Amino acid sequence: MLKIENLSLSFGNKQIFKNLNIDIKKDEITAIVGPSGIGKSSLFLCINQMIRYEKSYTLSGKILYDGIDLIKENENSLTKYRKEIVYVSQQPDILPMSIYENLAFIGRIHKLKELDKKIIEALKKVFLYEEIRDRLDLEASSLSGGQQQRLILARALLLNPKVLLLDEPTASLNEELALKIEDMLKEEKRTIVIISHFRNQIDNLTNKIYKL
Repeated sequence: MLKIENLSLSFGNKQIFKNLNIDIKKDEITAIVGPSGIGKSSLFLCINQMIRYEKSYTLSGKILYDGIDLIKENENSLTKYRKEIVYVSQQPDILPMSIYENLAFIGRIHKLKELDKKIIEALKKVFLYEEIRDRLDLEASSLSGGQQQRLILARALLLNPKVLLLDEPTASLNEELALKIEDMLKEEKRTIVIISHFRNQIDNLTNKIYKL
């Protein structure tokens, strides 16, 4: 599904990684582990090519998605691929609008049909709908940290991506909710790459582990 070949990334004079090689199989859950600051989140930015919005970087090698080298694709083509390869960051990137619009805005951009139905389905998947069903018109910033984290996960699932890049997806959740999210992810029939510092989570979820 994804094949990373001899990938090297630098910011200015600082080398983040060099000649990185990773194979990510379709419909499996792959973990990327390593100490903080080693470049795990930067790797995700490279995979969905949001790295292009960073300053003073140098990137070489190949990121092959179904045989297509994303590094060589133009920005217009990447719009399609970023819907298929969705990155959920560790810090919830909540839009300055209502809870509902945080989902609907993305859905309208990608011209999703039956949008309201899909929004409810996504919120239920992350066990958030029952908590917020009566206040969807409130600002998303009014949600707790754990609710915001589940909201952006719901927003990603709304797009039905082929590849889901998750950076510490349960860091703000209590143990019960974290286990529910893990079980949901295991039931998803899609390719998932996860960054996590929780060893139990890695053991519970993943088919393969890469250590940077």
